[in-house]
Amino acid sequence: MTALKQTDAASLPGRADVLSAEQPLEIRVLNEGGSLRLNWADGTSSDFSAPFLRENSQSAGSKKLRLMGLATPAPENIAITNIKPIGSYAINIVFSDGYDRGIYPWIYLRELKDAAAPSSPTPRLSAADFLKSN
Repeated sequence: MTALKQTDAASLPGRADVLSAEQPLEIRVLNEGGSLRLNWADGTSSDFSAPFLRENSQSAGSKKLRLMGLATPAPENIAITNIKPIGSYAINIVFSDGYDRGIYPWIYLRELKDAAAPSSPTPRLSAADFLKSN
């Protein structure tokens, strides 16, 4: 699993970009919560494993760890248990460990699909260390 690279502020989408991003036509939870598929209007689809989504959460705690150069670990057996709409611009994903702090805007999910792997691995925290800081 790899985390999305941090970008400079000039390349970040603005509020208008986030709010106007196209919604997927269909959202499916597959493999008993093990993965998520988004089908887009342009005929493409995005498939994400639950651990990948959990590791790439945009919660404040997860962002803080990534800014410190640390990965945000997720158990390999974690599953998606619920998806809640956030207006018309995002979803909130609830995971089997109770984590429900990440909001995933459509524009971010499109970026995650195309995210390149980091050139060097980031240090991994233990689950206990991650929970302490999140």
